[in-house]
Amino acid sequence: MKSKLILILALAVLAFPTLAQATQFAIVGPRAMGMGGASVAAVNDATAVYWNPAALADYKKVEIRIPAGAAIRDHIGLQDKWDRINAIYQTSSPSLALLTELDQLLTDLDKPKSGTDIDAHVGLLVSIPAGRSAFAISALGLTYAGIYPTIDTLNRDTTPTPTPITSNNSAVTGAGLVSREPGVAFATPLGEKFFIGANAKMMSVTTYVHSESIRTGDFDTFIDDLDLSETSSSEASIDAGILFKASENLRIGVVGRYLNSPSFPFQGVVASRDGFGDVSTSMMTVPYYIEIEPQFRAGVAWKPVSAVTLSADYDLSKNKSLGIPGYEDQTMAVGAEIRLPKEIVSIRAGAYKNTAADDANLVYTAGLGLRIYFFRMDVAGAYDFDDKEGQVSANLAFRF
Repeated sequence: MKSKLILILALAVLAFPTLAQATQFAIVGPRAMGMGGASVAAVNDATAVYWNPAALADYKKVEIRIPAGAAIRDHIGLQDKWDRINAIYQTSSPSLALLTELDQLLTDLDKPKSGTDIDAHVGLLVSIPAGRSAFAISALGLTYAGIYPTIDTLNRDTTPTPTPITSNNSAVTGAGLVSREPGVAFATPLGEKFFIGANAKMMSVTTYVHSESIRTGDFDTFIDDLDLSETSSSEASIDAGILFKASENLRIGVVGRYLNSPSFPFQGVVASRDGFGDVSTSMMTVPYYIEIEPQFRAGVAWKPVSAVTLSADYDLSKNKSLGIPGYEDQTMAVGAEIRLPKEIVSIRAGAYKNTAADDANLVYTAGLGLRIYFFRMDVAGAYDFDDKEGQVSANLAFRF
């Protein structure tokens, strides 16, 4: 959406100051994104390491895959409003009309459970069949990030008083987590219809948190100061999944991620609002720990004919945003894929919606896959047609 938010994503920096949070269930891989993010039962490539490790033992292909993608959700137009606020504050002797506009902008930003959140992924995934079983080696990098405002409701007078809006102390906090996750996955069948799988990984995590005054700061200085709060740590974690083939055309899957609730320290400058409504920023005196709560998702995939796949997923857990206090995500996703003979071209479409947020838009997705012998290339995108949410994803792969 906005170039500076994309810059934040590219830098892969930000983390959120709470004691226990879950991350949103990111859409990893363009096939999944093209199909609306409904991939727990539909996954048929090495991204099964992420979506459902059990599926590795079902499709049993040697594959090398490099996926990458990014998502931005700007719930309140934060960057545009901050830029406009900066412009008003830089005006010499602003008029009453400008101060009234400033007050309205701050009011618009003062919404609970709102802000801008970002996630991104990049990785190298290798899957290898072994008899009826399969295993995979992966190196997946995931970023979860967010920015949210803390609005000063005390200093809001547009006329000369002891609490003028020209001295407003509203602040923006950036928070997030960058996780590098090398892992080993294994999957095996239990009989003819059930498959189980797990992915053991070591999470090397960097967390960030930083607050900046809306009045005296801007996005550029905000980004420059983010690395001042870097905190690094490591912890092992595990994901697991099951897959049930009710028939050759119908699959049902369930996956659980971060099952041991790994936790990581973070420390930096945070903003807080006192009982009078005034806002101040201060350095945390001791590190806090963020706990990544388990994610659970279920899915179903049906092939009415061999060249068509229909899929649907639903989050069984409400997943909190790392960067927006109180914001929850529980996504319903649906998708479809049509494959031309020999998978030379695959056409995908879908949609998803966060059912836990009343103001969430329906987001539409589309994707395209191309195959040339062993080589595969896929691209996908998502957009809500309201300039609030967008995603892109692509990958290159070799399948033998």
